[in-house]
Amino acid sequence: MIFTPDPDLVLTLRELLAQGRYQDVLDRAPVGGDADPGVTLAVATAATRLGRLSDSQPLAESALATFRARADDDGRLKALNLLGAIMFERGLLTEAADYWGRALELSRAVGDTLFVARVSNNLASVLHMTGRVDEARSGYREALLAYQRLADRRFIAETCHNLAITCRLDGDVAGADDFSADAVRHAEVVGDPVLLALMMTGRAETLLERREFALAAESLDRAERLAREAGDELGGAEAGRVRAELALRHGAPDQAVDLALAARAVAERHGSALLGGECAAIAFRASARLGRAVDAVRFRAEAERVFNDLGATLYVDRLLGE
Repeated sequence: MIFTPDPDLVLTLRELLAQGRYQDVLDRAPVGGDADPGVTLAVATAATRLGRLSDSQPLAESALATFRARADDDGRLKALNLLGAIMFERGLLTEAADYWGRALELSRAVGDTLFVARVSNNLASVLHMTGRVDEARSGYREALLAYQRLADRRFIAETCHNLAITCRLDGDVAGADDFSADAVRHAEVVGDPVLLALMMTGRAETLLERREFALAAESLDRAERLAREAGDELGGAEAGRVRAELALRHGAPDQAVDLALAARAVAERHGSALLGGECAAIAFRASARLGRAVDAVRFRAEAERVFNDLGATLYVDRLLGE
């Protein structure tokens, strides 16, 4: 098979990705078996950002195979990194670490400083989920310094968001407040609605820890609006999970169950294992508070199964120990 690259189309799609116009990428570039791998990878990236993992994985795998056959290191690197992200979202941590490990090795071999930082940041997320928090925090901080040197606001925002998560799990609310505020500030400049929705959701989680419920609700309103306008169902479900937690802390456990189960349904439809487990954990705690013992036992067992399958012991202790 001979592929004829269309550099203008690839450039256009990359510009749309940078602007967060993911649905426009999907509308602009339907792909088939003879598509240019740069186009295929752009479509796979857009589908991943919108949580459409079942669509994005085969496209990313196809692009990787073609880039490998062409000995295109830049394309291979991007495809490996994307596949790591897809596997991570699906809860396949071993596979995610394998793809990212290969991407890290390749990025170092070709001297791509930005990708070394990106992949190191991603691998730190695997460390964090499996309870190696100090190592994860170190990896995030190293990545953050690299992004700051490169003045890359998108990845500064993502890494600040990750650092805020580690701070919240450690009970360092002040640290989480600083990092989550920085994440939103940098995402505002980037202008990607999907990115900003996630940062606003993270900000809302920090505000919950500060017991600033009204501000948390405002952040969630904006996150849900951004996700809805961008067609990001999974991002909307992330905000729904936090809204369920807000309802539980606000003394409305019945509403919390409904919100958690609605978000869980979206997570299951998109194959997001961690989000589904987090929603089940909220449903467990809310059901227990309502005195619904049978439901509580069922939801707790579901959450434990998900977290144990992921190796996410930190989440078991944090989300089921209350």
